[in-house]
Amino acid sequence: MSRPSGIPTPNRARGRQRGASAAEFVIVAPAMLALTLAMLQTGLAYHARSIVNYASFEAARAGSIAHARLASMRLAFARSMTAYYGGGRDMAELATSFAAAQADLATALRIEVISPTRESFDDYHSPAAARRLQTAARVIPSAQLGVLVCPADRANCNANPASNRSGQSLADANLLKLRVTWGLPPDKQVPLAGRFFTWALRTLDPGDEDAFRRGLVEAGRIPLVSQVTLRMQSDAVENEAIQPRAREAGQAQPPAPVPLPECPPGDPLCTPGTADDGATTETPVTNTEGDGPTEDGSGPQDEGEPDPAEDGEDETEDAEDTEEEPEC
Repeated sequence: MSRPSGIPTPNRARGRQRGASAAEFVIVAPAMLALTLAMLQTGLAYHARSIVNYASFEAARAGSIAHARLASMRLAFARSMTAYYGGGRDMAELATSFAAAQADLATALRIEVISPTRESFDDYHSPAAARRLQTAARVIPSAQLGVLVCPADRANCNANPASNRSGQSLADANLLKLRVTWGLPPDKQVPLAGRFFTWALRTLDPGDEDAFRRGLVEAGRIPLVSQVTLRMQSDAVENEAIQPRAREAGQAQPPAPVPLPECPPGDPLCTPGTADDGATTETPVTNTEGDGPTEDGSGPQDEGEPDPAEDGEDETEDAEDTEEEPEC
């Protein structure tokens, strides 16, 4: 029996299905590969970020006990990043990894001190502390913060954050806050995915005002930023890493405090709205002329004379109360 000419044979139908599967694989495979590489690169970036967070904490810890000096903080950061740059099983391998970390961080690391600011040194500089540390730079003392609001040798300083230049108290000026920027090197990136990340950063933010971050992206690095805050355990000494106070464009003065409503002591539900309503009372209309008639047409009445109608109503109410009492 012959097969009609318009119906394909089973072998030809299977061949067409195999061709469709190959075309679908060619379309889907690149997208799946790119998505997989991007996920791997994101995971590596988060892993590097966790290491940078730990290294930033160690840098802040070193700065808090070393007068916020930049060299001490960079050294502590490099030591904490030794494992990321290879680590080692003995002192020789550790020394090699530490040297590699220092060489790479020389151009790929920036540590900024955003607190205390330069205005903090304007408000709380202590010449006596500078002489004690034998330095020509300005110094913020860190002793007796629970008692002093100004340095002991500058008792007349402006310690009001609302009016001084730094916007900080002496205790706030002794908080060491770092902003660490580091670039993930190209040899630690996933092929193709890392280049896509840097291309996306250049495309999405072409006018980046931060020259250091823009240089990292141009060098093929992925910028990672970490911030950490610690209490100073030594007197802060002004250096090149300390930044001026950041002020937003058009920054307005803080709003004036709102006074508390004048509420009676026994009203727990008093709010500013109800206090205003309670303060507003209706004033009855009275006749200023003693001889003129009132609003209802009746004449003025002396305060000492009782109203006959009111006396009659009171007697009626007393009689009703007497009648309603049950007999025992």
